[in-house]
Amino acid sequence: MKTHIPVMLNEVLEYLNIKNNGIYIDCTFGGGGHSIEVIKKLSNKGKLFCLDLDIEAIEHSRVKFSKYKNVLILNDNFANIENIAKKQKIRKINGVLLDLGFSSLQIEDENRGFSFNYNAPLDMRFNKNGILTAEQIVNNNSEAELENILKDYADEQFAGSIAKGICLSRKEKKIQTTKDLVEIIKKSVPKWYQHRRVHVATKTFQALRIATNNELENIRKVILSAMDIISSKSRIVVISFHSAEHRILKNIFKDAEKGNLIKLITKKPIFPKYEEIMHNSRARSAQMRVVEKI
Repeated sequence: MKTHIPVMLNEVLEYLNIKNNGIYIDCTFGGGGHSIEVIKKLSNKGKLFCLDLDIEAIEHSRVKFSKYKNVLILNDNFANIENIAKKQKIRKINGVLLDLGFSSLQIEDENRGFSFNYNAPLDMRFNKNGILTAEQIVNNNSEAELENILKDYADEQFAGSIAKGICLSRKEKKIQTTKDLVEIIKKSVPKWYQHRRVHVATKTFQALRIATNNELENIRKVILSAMDIISSKSRIVVISFHSAEHRILKNIFKDAEKGNLIKLITKKPIFPKYEEIMHNSRARSAQMRVVEKI
C-alpha cells in the first residue's frame, strides 16, 4: 500500500497561521499527514480536533497520534462541524483545514471500488454504513440523471453516450463491479478518447464517488458552518482538486466577501510548486484557497 503524502503541507502550515495555544479542526483527517504537523506546532494548551467519515482511515492513522494528549479524533461527517463544536464545547476556533482530495489509502484499497485499477464491487462509500452505493446509482438512476451526474460533477465530455451505455448494459445484466463499468465506458466513447494520458474512466469514477457521498452539498455545509463558528481573524484553508469543488468554493467565498464576512488572504488560488508535483502526482490538480473571518 502506498504511503499517503499530504498535499501542499508547507503552504497549509504557513497559511493556517498556527498559534501555540490555538484550537484547530482538521475536517479531513485521512492519513493524518497534515494533522501530525499541525499538532507538532501546538503547546499542551493547544487542541486539535480531527474529523473523518471513514473509520478505516482513522484506525489506520490513530496509532501515530496516541502519544499526543491534546488530539481528539472523531468519526463524523465534516458537514456536522457546527454540532460537533457544540458537543465538544469548543468556544474558540482558530483555524479550520479541509483537504478535499480523497486519501491514497482509499484509492489503494482493492475492495472499496474507488479505483478503476482493481476489479472490485462498485461501492465508493466513504462511510461503510452509508445507504447509497455507486452500484445503486448506475443500476437505478435514469439516463438523464446519470448524464447530469457525469456532466455536473466531472465535466465528462461524453456524459450522454456513457449514460446511454450504462442504461443499455444494465438491461442485459446488473452492473456490479468496477471492471463492468470500465468496459461500458470504453464501449461508449471514441477510440481516441481511450488513449489519452488520463484514464478513460477517471471522470466517471469521480462523478459517481461525489454522487455516492453527497460531497458537494457536504462541502457547502461545512464551509458555511465554519465561517459562522470560527473566531474573528481566524482562517479557513481549503485544498480542492477538481472543477466542481473549485466552483463551489469560489462562489461561496465570493458571496461571503461581498457580505463582509471574510477577506480573501490571496485573491487567486495558490498552486503547488513544480517540485511537489514531480514528487507527488496527486498534487497536480490541487488549488488552495485561504480566507480569514473579519
